[in-house]
Amino acid sequence: MSVSPQRWLVGSVVSAAVLLVPPLAAAEPSTQLDSQARGTYVWVPDNTTAGPTPTADGEPHVLYLNRCEGGTTITAGWPDDNVANRSGILNGTVNFPPFAYGDTAWEQVMEHTRQIFSPFNVTITDVDPSPAPHDEAIVCGSGNTAGWGGAGGVAPFTCGVIDKSITFTFPESLGGHPRTIAEVIAQEAAHAWGLEHEYKCEDPMSYLSGCGDKTYQDGDYPCGEYSARACECGGNTQNSFQYIMGLFGPAVPDLEAPSALIVSPADGDIFGVDDSFDIVVDVNDDIGVTHVALYLDGELSTESVAEPFGPWGASGLPQGVHELYIEATDDAGKTTVSPVVTIEVSVDGAPPAGGDEGEGSGDGGSAGDDGWDDDGFGDDGGGFSGGNGGALPPGFGSDPSVQGCACSSTEPNPFDLGWASALFGLLVASRRRRTSRR
Repeated sequence: MSVSPQRWLVGSVVSAAVLLVPPLAAAEPSTQLDSQARGTYVWVPDNTTAGPTPTADGEPHVLYLNRCEGGTTITAGWPDDNVANRSGILNGTVNFPPFAYGDTAWEQVMEHTRQIFSPFNVTITDVDPSPAPHDEAIVCGSGNTAGWGGAGGVAPFTCGVIDKSITFTFPESLGGHPRTIAEVIAQEAAHAWGLEHEYKCEDPMSYLSGCGDKTYQDGDYPCGEYSARACECGGNTQNSFQYIMGLFGPAVPDLEAPSALIVSPADGDIFGVDDSFDIVVDVNDDIGVTHVALYLDGELSTESVAEPFGPWGASGLPQGVHELYIEATDDAGKTTVSPVVTIEVSVDGAPPAGGDEGEGSGDGGSAGDDGWDDDGFGDDGGGFSGGNGGALPPGFGSDPSVQGCACSSTEPNPFDLGWASALFGLLVASRRRRTSRR
């Protein structure tokens, strides 16, 4: 469904409740209606360019997914301006609530969206890149929040690329289902680039359902919603894959493995049994890190599939010597294991009586330094001692998998660590907006 140019007015409200069925056993597309809504688009005055806003040679196009942390206010007005938080298809100022389904579901939305756009030179981020050129997808609230009834999403549309566009995907109208949310994000973003609805079930531009996960299809398919029709921008078919490829080009090959370090605590730091401290990591990649896993004594402790990776708060470790390391994985599946950081937990946070210059515990503690600053945490200038830098991590060779594609909006169960789950309370200390690339 769309709104013709002749009927367009800034702030006009048009019915957008186009519905879907849940996945069917057969692969044939279904035209039945259901309680989940797909998106639509609204014709706006022609203010398009022949292509996307230019970036530096080789730089990816940026699509910013805004989860509305703390709430986001978008005002009405044309043309769209995502730096100024202005949209031409709203009926007035709208205060969007935060994404309602938690961090785990959000990480899955990010992962699915990256997967859909992975063939193209497009960066998916949830850190606002303003004032740099980008497109923005508001991913929060419901269709009712924005005055669009039960719609799953809505976007401005002409037959070209709308600069600084803002599109809307409504998770609360989609039941919080991460894959469906990502597919609607993909449909609405592409509407703002000039793509219409497509009568091809496997494509995210389609209203049809019952054919599994949707990805942009490299083929000439009819335009249409629940039946084929001529395309509103001319011709009878469109090729969503080649159209987006022509705008942004192919994904840049990922040739390098990521780097991975535990910055804090430092190797040899000593803590008391009642102490709490942050585990801070530093990971980098030429394209983008997509997964970081933290290990305690060879056992998986926690993991994240979107930036920021940590810091993680730790407390309640038992007395003794413990080893920490991380595994960082990039977009191409290349994995790097960090050097091991060895720490000790004692009754009072001090070396054993009579120990000096790193002797006494035999645990590789830092020589001539008790590992403490005045703030009660590890040395600010601390790094890795040479002794453990090349050690083979306990459990090295294990291959933990991320359930990034498990379409669940529920938070994970407590860490499956055996004894460590009760003693090593790793909690995400703070939430910031996250960045991940493709």
